[in-house]
Amino acid sequence: MKTKLVAVIISSIIVVAASTTLLVIFIPKKAPHSELFQWDYPANSTFSDHYAKITYMIPMRAGIRLATDVYLPLYINESKPVIFARTPYNKNALSSLAYYAEIGIIVVLQDFRGFYASEGDLTLPFIFEQSDGHDTLNWITDQPWCNGKIGTWGLSALGIAQYLLATDAPESLVCQFPIVATPNVYSTAFTGGQLRNELIIPWIEANGFPESTFDLLQTNEKYGEIWKQVNIENNYSDINAASIHMGGWYDIFSQNTIDAFTGYQTEGGVGAVGNAKLIMGPWVHAGMFGVTTGDIFFPHQDPGIVIKATDAVFEKWLLDNSTIWDMLPPVMFYLMSSLEYNPSHLANNWYQASSWPIWSIPSDLYMYSNLSLIPPPYIPATSFPTSSESTADSLWYLYDPNDPVQTLGGGNLVIPAGIFDQQALDAREDILRFTTPTFTQPEAVVGQVEVTLYFSSNCTDTDFTVKLIDVYPDNRSMIITDTIIRARNRNSLSDWDFLTPGSIYEINLKLDSTAYLFNEGHKLRVDISSSNYPRFEPNPNTGDPLWGNSTTSVANNTIYTNGSKVTLPLTNYNSLVPFSFDFTSSLSLQFTEIIREKRETVVFFIRLPAMMIALSPRRKKWDSKLTHCSLPH
Repeated sequence: MKTKLVAVIISSIIVVAASTTLLVIFIPKKAPHSELFQWDYPANSTFSDHYAKITYMIPMRAGIRLATDVYLPLYINESKPVIFARTPYNKNALSSLAYYAEIGIIVVLQDFRGFYASEGDLTLPFIFEQSDGHDTLNWITDQPWCNGKIGTWGLSALGIAQYLLATDAPESLVCQFPIVATPNVYSTAFTGGQLRNELIIPWIEANGFPESTFDLLQTNEKYGEIWKQVNIENNYSDINAASIHMGGWYDIFSQNTIDAFTGYQTEGGVGAVGNAKLIMGPWVHAGMFGVTTGDIFFPHQDPGIVIKATDAVFEKWLLDNSTIWDMLPPVMFYLMSSLEYNPSHLANNWYQASSWPIWSIPSDLYMYSNLSLIPPPYIPATSFPTSSESTADSLWYLYDPNDPVQTLGGGNLVIPAGIFDQQALDAREDILRFTTPTFTQPEAVVGQVEVTLYFSSNCTDTDFTVKLIDVYPDNRSMIITDTIIRARNRNSLSDWDFLTPGSIYEINLKLDSTAYLFNEGHKLRVDISSSNYPRFEPNPNTGDPLWGNSTTSVANNTIYTNGSKVTLPLTNYNSLVPFSFDFTSSLSLQFTEIIREKRETVVFFIRLPAMMIALSPRRKKWDSKLTHCSLPH
């Protein structure tokens, strides 16, 4: 009898336990409520073990509603600081940021206008991001759960959205962490006046923009009023947020990131000026999660750098804890160099500085007609010739827009980016290659390289491209940085000044900044040409507007070596101060592991919108009949 009783009791316990478990699983969780805070979760709230999620459709000033997810800590009993991110890539893909809600910071994620769950139509990229960002900041600030401190976060397009909402923002915007982004959409879309073909066209098509967007690009290739809505570079004094700016030397926005940092740091308003930090790594776009940079995988990379920087800015400005922020100097940069041809293991590590650009000595290297690149002594002509009939030293090449120079590396999005060997282009005769003697000691180039060219052309318009190259002892020729300028934009991006065929002009080009150590036994080379496709749109040399030509012209472009030069920012390598990210970031240790585990997924996700399509042949096809200009040589 006793045995049966025990069996019944045990069976009852099992049944009750099982029933209780089922009830726990299947009974909906009740909304937490705090009498102290006097605020209840809306009916559409959903709950996890650590946070609640609420989706809102927030009205903008023109009536369009934007889908916005709010992640709040459970049992919220006081107002909290907010992390805010806006994206065109689906707010749901950023849900891992809800981790911060678990530790007491509210997270707000929003789809851009016209993307995913948000309403609205697409026109020119980012054209509404300032107004929509301001409207949403005001809405967040007015919520009872916001304590008046908002920080923004995000990579690429998410970073651009941060920059555009920064000017004249509500006082509640106290900090920002834009990563691999630009504060000036025009200078990115039209570098030196020329369209960034490989970046702009695939991104627009992959993200579902209508055909009318291409019409807007075509009719607005000059810098004008429409582009001022997506450029904050003249309004840094209207920004009052502290910031960290992260970029990569081979990123699509490398120089833009640096320009934004210097703008915030030196020209910003109260709260921004003096409260900006810069981190520049050896990365391609989204490469900070640990990927190869073209042909090289640089050492001392750590996906945790992103998280430590995130913690630094949010701990300091949202939680009043300056521990990590104070560990970071104003500027942290990675000094790149070769690997196997770097026997002393110089560089390829992190360094710090109090400002940017760092102290350097501008050093001129002059171009000679024998293709050498040599420092002074050199005495340029006191009066430069004004006619191509002059006997001045010169070199010329023919640029055919139907046979442009192929892009090999650099700061690209949909095609391979980073350091790549240029030897595959050695047979081309439309590239002038100026080379230094072999270095007998290491030379560190840290900053922005400038090139001054004296040139003439037999056409009314053409392009000039410049590449800075490290020539290895085995003749590999590795690209470091580059740029382009359209001749008709040499004086202005908002107006055109066409060439008079045969006349000689001076043109100045600034390459994207770099931090690179040329090792002993190497050479420095500068390649001058007129195309770099598909990185840049080929110039048809006809003077027609973008995609407006029906024919092309072959340009005969002459470089006058009597005065053309390269100016390098040389710095003393031994004076550079090392820096290490080898410290613990306590705010989000778990999140660091999440990023490590999802590293490949994160990188793929950032690049996915551009990778969804092959490089677009969108530009109008040229007539096969070429119009050749007269060739003076």
